Amino acid sequence: MLDLQERPNVADAALDAAALHEEIVRAARRVALYTIKARARRYLRDPLRLETITQGLSMASPRALIATGLQMIANERAVPRRQFGFGGEVPAINARAIILVGRWRRAAEAALRGA
Repeated sequence: MLDLQERPNVADAALDAAALHEEIVRAARRVALYTIKARARRYLRDPLRLETITQGLSMASPRALIATGLQMIANERAVPRRQFGFGGEVPAINARAIILVGRWRRAAEAALRGA
């Protein structure tokens, strides 16, 4: 016979599910940030990789890199996507990495001007 004392509490299960969801969201954010930074570092080491995204991007100014990345993000948001499948996040990661490269280059230029 089933003892009612052993029955799981529905409220506790909902809290556990909410905590699990929050942990998954935090982990996904960490992975996304790591991926964006790694991609940006790769672009800095080998700027010609930027040419695979948009021609002339490797020689662009920091301001143009940031503007291009922001435009790419706007374009990605405007395109309807399905809620399943893989691959749709790659252009957004590239765009965020391009913005980060632009910011790093802008900071480096400012440091050189100030030195």
